[in-house]
Amino acid sequence: MSCAKKVAPVDTDTAADEDSIAKRVGTRRSWLTGVGALLATSAVASAKTFGASGKDGSALPSSIWPYQVPGFQFVLEARVTIAPVIDVGDTSYGHRRIIPITGGTFHGPHLSGTVLDEGEDTQLVREDGVTEIGARYTLRTDDGVLIYVINKGIVVPPKSAGQKLAPHSALPVPAYVRTIPQLEVPRASRYEWLNQALYVGTLNPLPQSEHAVVVRFFKVT
Repeated sequence: MSCAKKVAPVDTDTAADEDSIAKRVGTRRSWLTGVGALLATSAVASAKTFGASGKDGSALPSSIWPYQVPGFQFVLEARVTIAPVIDVGDTSYGHRRIIPITGGTFHGPHLSGTVLDEGEDTQLVREDGVTEIGARYTLRTDDGVLIYVINKGIVVPPKSAGQKLAPHSALPVPAYVRTIPQLEVPRASRYEWLNQALYVGTLNPLPQSEHAVVVRFFKVT
């Protein structure tokens, strides 16, 4: 009488399925590991681009100061009222026009007040259609401090708009509008910090019936 132990038959289909699942799990783990490595590499590359390397990935020259990436911080928004355009006409430099500034208000996180009725925006429309802005006016804060503003910039019309833009017209939408405000305040005032930074600005004309524009100033950090 034989006492040999019977061996259960092997299910080849089940074994094949288990082997296939194991291979897929291993492949997925490898893929996830690869993606993780790729993301880590990308993060390091981005950090180098904005920190310790140039745009081409090469190391930046050694500096005794840390390299910086400029940012922007909102300073104020002003609603500036204007009078009808004084059209000087075509000159040797381009088409000259003057827009008197008649007042307005402004506000920001750390200051607010009014725009004095003592300023103007002297504009020059060049032959290429670009308008050069040159505004000069004064702000008075609610606590009586005067802020002298020189705001220069350009308005670039879209190519399809022709050579000139209507004065302070909301249409057509310009291709590019930016200004560079210069702010000048008394050193002894609580707003002396305005003297110690650079600024960039935007310009948005309101409907003609309101006779006003909105300017916004941002500190370059």
